[in-house]
Amino acid sequence: MATFVDRRSAALVLVACMVALHPPASAQRWQVDLGGSSVGYDTLARASSASVSPLIAWEGPAAYATLSGALAAFAAGQSTAQGRGDLSLLFAPAGEASRIRMELVGSADGSYHSSGYRTVATRSELRFHTAGRSAGVWLGGSAATAWALNSAGITWALGPTVGAWGRIQTWNFTTIWSPYRLAGYWFSEAQGRVAAALGSVDLAGYLGWRIAPSASGIPNSAWGGGTCAVWFAPRAALVLGAGTYPSDLLEALPKGSYLSLAIRLSKSRPTTAVLASRSPALYAKTRGPSEFRFAVPGAARVDLVGDWTGWQPVPLERASNGQWVIRTRVGPGVHRFNLVVDGERWIVPEGSAAVDDGFGGKTALLVVP
Repeated sequence: MATFVDRRSAALVLVACMVALHPPASAQRWQVDLGGSSVGYDTLARASSASVSPLIAWEGPAAYATLSGALAAFAAGQSTAQGRGDLSLLFAPAGEASRIRMELVGSADGSYHSSGYRTVATRSELRFHTAGRSAGVWLGGSAATAWALNSAGITWALGPTVGAWGRIQTWNFTTIWSPYRLAGYWFSEAQGRVAAALGSVDLAGYLGWRIAPSASGIPNSAWGGGTCAVWFAPRAALVLGAGTYPSDLLEALPKGSYLSLAIRLSKSRPTTAVLASRSPALYAKTRGPSEFRFAVPGAARVDLVGDWTGWQPVPLERASNGQWVIRTRVGPGVHRFNLVVDGERWIVPEGSAAVDDGFGGKTALLVVP
């Protein structure tokens, strides 16, 4: 049996590596972590494993989606597999120039252990955001469901959420408070996250607290940890992670602690912060076809994506002076757009005003009288 599990784990790891290293061409970002970890659970002895963790992301000003997973093979001949999908859709109910945004968030995840234990969970959330150039808050409500092999049925959790985020240069901060009702009791969780890019090093840390009612029989809990990624090449980093995590009340999974070391292979280094522009908005002179020129040093290819193109890329042409040129027809109103450099980086062109896109990034403004 152990030999069968080992071979199956090796096959799953190979398939995951092939998918992560050959992702869909439409993906804006992908990465895969290859390494090892030591994990200790409150109900089991500490175990060591070799693991592969791929991630693929599609990013745009009004939508964000990721697919991620983790496969681990343990020395005892056991294996685990986890998968997760996330989707976020952003709307501007008060108009594109307004600071008010509505966001629909959904996720689904599952886990499988070679012993046969399985779990499945879903979560949906509706948020209303208001944001400035470097800070924002949101208020919303969430609903979550879960099923585990040893559970009597589907478990539900409902409750409000309150969140805030801020950005200071390359530092990003997020905090979330989410009380929820589960199995007839009210629980309260608060989490905080911080991320920063310092030269060739990316840092991220988190803290969390859960307060449980005494009648539930579940103790209060605190957790925390962080990661440090050192980029020694444009597409490769050494990643060290350590910390603790709480028990999952919905999926009946135990709390634990971990220490991990991995090599990260990535399409490109993720951007943790985008500085705000103080330039005036770009204006089109007429309502007919207008020509726009942008300076993008070092680019081999530049595409324009905007709300009037359905966020589909439209290629620009390189002029004799090195600028990138496009002639396009835009209707009257306030529009949002970005330039996509070499099919990877979404940027706001130099000299254009930038507003928050709702995901911690920026999108440029184009005004047609």
